[in-house]
Amino acid sequence: MENYDDLLETEMFRGGESRGRLRTALTILTDMLIELNALEIYYQKPSNKSVVPQEIASLRTRIEAVKNLLQDSIPIE
Repeated sequence: MENYDDLLETEMFRGGESRGRLRTALTILTDMLIELNALEIYYQKPSNKSVVPQEIASLRTRIEAVKNLLQDSIPIE
């Protein structure tokens, strides 16, 4: 997630905290979709399907980070 820390900082500087968090969250989500598609292709190949790729733990970490970014960017009224 550290590679997204710099992006978050840059986006918050450019557009403010709320907008920066939303932009960063969308970037992370887009990256996760690309990786999930790659995993889907991987599992379509005939191989040992009982082996879970290590990338899944990384995707779960990023999903949690995106949730936090989105929750923190929604103003409480």
